[in-house]
Amino acid sequence: MKAKLFLSALVLTVLTACASLGLAKPESFNEKASVAISSVTAVRQTAAALLQADKITAADAQNIQNQANNARAGITVAIAINATDPKAAENRLTAVLVGLNAITAYLATQQGK
Repeated sequence: MKAKLFLSALVLTVLTACASLGLAKPESFNEKASVAISSVTAVRQTAAALLQADKITAADAQNIQNQANNARAGITVAIAINATDPKAAENRLTAVLVGLNAITAYLATQQGK
């Protein structure tokens, strides 16, 4: 249980810290979409681990899962429109990543409880 929580926290930290560590950050649309999909997975896993650890309520966990569903749907739309309108796709993906970063920040605050 603690290992899952630690692993989820580690994934979230690594995803957000790449730029500050001087590692290559995703540049292409496909790289950014891949990071976004990985972030959705990390958010889902972290929320489940926090629920099991009684750090968040079931209602909170469900809300996070709903937001992860919305983010995943946004990524799917961005990927679909990338071929015909790359600028709109990039904007959509950026908006999704901003939302995922906010969820990630919230989850990080709940881990310390």
